[in-house]
Amino acid sequence: MSLHPYPELRQLFGAYLNADFVDAYGSVAGALRAYADETSPVHRDALKNELARLRAHAGEAGLGHILHELGCEVAFADAADARRFADALEALG
Repeated sequence: MSLHPYPELRQLFGAYLNADFVDAYGSVAGALRAYADETSPVHRDALKNELARLRAHAGEAGLGHILHELGCEVAFADAADARRFADALEALG
């Protein structure tokens, strides 16, 4: 699978959920709040669209793996944990 169709997800992970996100934002929730506060609705809509395409393509079982390939540094305990994370991304206003 090509990772190029997901520029907004890669931007989110590179800027907000990189290896230093805990130091910078304190938690995943803090990083997501910062992303929501600092981006426009256009970017958040693009993120949701990319996530929907990713979920349809990767399936729920492979979601965590693909998120990591895109640069997400969040550690997922299992597939359900990755789904909950993706659900939180979809909920960004």
